Amino acid sequence: MSALLTPRPVSGSSAVLHGAHPLRGYPVTYRITPLVRQAGVAAAFLVEEADGDLTSDEAWETAERSQQLMTVGQVRELVERVSFHNAR
Repeated sequence: MSALLTPRPVSGSSAVLHGAHPLRGYPVTYRITPLVRQAGVAAAFLVEEADGDLTSDEAWETAERSQQLMTVGQVRELVERVSFHNAR
């Protein structure tokens, strides 16, 4: 990814979701960070995912995480899926 398209957070704060892996069911923690809007880039959020029910910043910082850029619609679907799973 070029420096021009490198995502930059809007702020240092993120939303945290605690859910389950969609196929295997084990606990997963998501952090959703809004990004500065850039021309030509549809993604509006950086979504990080780590296995486990991570509640402390220390646990989050030491966890192996995957990252994905998501649009508003994709984040909405993620939140709805996690909320549905947590309501069961």
